[in-house]
Amino acid sequence: MRMTFLLPALLAATSFSAMLAAEQPQTIALPQALQRTLQHDATLQAFPYQLRMAEAQQLQAAIKPTPQLDISLENVLGTGDNRGLKAAELTLSLSQQVELGQKRERRVELAQRQSQLQRDNYELARLDALATTTLHYVELLRLQHLQHWAREKISRKQTLLATAELRSKAGNLLDADISRIKLRLLRSQIELADIQQSIQSQRYRLAARWNATPDFAAVTGELAMLPEVPALSSLQQQLQQSAALQRYITLQRIADSQLRLTEADSQADVRFSAGLRRSQANNDNALVFGVSIPLTLTDPNEGRRLAQAEDHALQARQQQLAASELSLLIQQQWLNLQQLRDAVYVINTRLLPEAKKLQQISLSSYQQGQLDLLSLLSAEEELAQAEHDLIQSQSRFHLTLLELERLTGQPMTFTTTAPAAALEHSYE
Repeated sequence: MRMTFLLPALLAATSFSAMLAAEQPQTIALPQALQRTLQHDATLQAFPYQLRMAEAQQLQAAIKPTPQLDISLENVLGTGDNRGLKAAELTLSLSQQVELGQKRERRVELAQRQSQLQRDNYELARLDALATTTLHYVELLRLQHLQHWAREKISRKQTLLATAELRSKAGNLLDADISRIKLRLLRSQIELADIQQSIQSQRYRLAARWNATPDFAAVTGELAMLPEVPALSSLQQQLQQSAALQRYITLQRIADSQLRLTEADSQADVRFSAGLRRSQANNDNALVFGVSIPLTLTDPNEGRRLAQAEDHALQARQQQLAASELSLLIQQQWLNLQQLRDAVYVINTRLLPEAKKLQQISLSSYQQGQLDLLSLLSAEEELAQAEHDLIQSQSRFHLTLLELERLTGQPMTFTTTAPAAALEHSYE
């Protein structure tokens, strides 16, 4: 089982990423970042070796016991009739151990399931690696949006400062008000510098996912595009095929195979032998046959078998608990997505338009001398906060969606360019 892992909203917004990469080599799209992670992530590089080791263990488990050649020389270098080699008896025999209880089949079965566990571990590590890369990608995209937001905020403050200076020249404004605007502008510039520094750091965090220095200046994508999420019942069905639960199933099968192998080992093997005996004293040859049967009066693996039976029961219980926990996590994240979609819709349709309206009315009133500076600055802050809340809610939506994808191992494939439009009736 090999699952794909994508963040559809960002992918939909970057469907032209190949063209962008050709025209603007300083940008990177999410598919490129994911591909680089798969190729160069340090943890994933170890799994091909581990898989080949597991295949070698399967080969080793299938090996049968080798025949044994026995040579014995008796009645030599004695005294009397046994002086020198006069009465020597030379026996050449070939023996073969015969495994009973299907031991070889049980070893092969256990090795195959341990190999499957390595593949399950790889799938989980792959999903975690891609999820971590996508998380850093979304965080960098969020910072880029905040950078644009901070620049817009500075632009509005610079416009306000120019208007205030005109009023100050006319004697309609105090110097303290000019200083107040300059202070707000300076704080916004410092905020922008902090965001830009965070962007530089985040670029290195993202590039570190494929063990390289960043060869890009920005990532492409649009936070405003929120995908439609499948129904909760559909997500619960997808969970049953998730890599996390598949690994628990494999662990339970390994415990079952170990128990069956221990039970097989409790049955003693038989060794048959056949050969030729040469008697020097009588100048005779004869065939010899033998069989060796261990007498197992008690079960040599009783304690091990009981322990492995308990381990089998433990794995079954852990699978049940993991399935229940993951189901609750999916329900929680799904509800979080609905709440975040509602929040984005309210900000987009109500809070942000109202904040823009307040800012425009306040600016117009201020220019006409009908409003004081503090009221205008308050309106500016309301608008800036609404824009900031929108970016934060959108990025949180994508990160919550990412967690759903990691839990189920499946991409959320339904996308829309009208965020939360389906929920409009909830606010009528």
